[in-house]
Amino acid sequence: MNNLQKVRKERGLSQLKLSMMTGIAPGDISRIENNWLKPYPGWRKRLARACGTTEAELFPTEKGAIDGG
Repeated sequence: MNNLQKVRKERGLSQLKLSMMTGIAPGDISRIENNWLKPYPGWRKRLARACGTTEAELFPTEKGAIDGG
């Protein structure tokens, strides 16, 4: 379970815009949001940075997610 889609929409970001900001393919972002793909640690970091939040907020159940604090 993750909060990527919720946070992305709250920030007014489309999957395409988020893709351009992170270098992660839009299809992969969709698969992450739908829990069909587990994001790599580097992807979690890039997604959190692009959304202006922490890995722990985006992926609260992922082992290795850090709060960025």
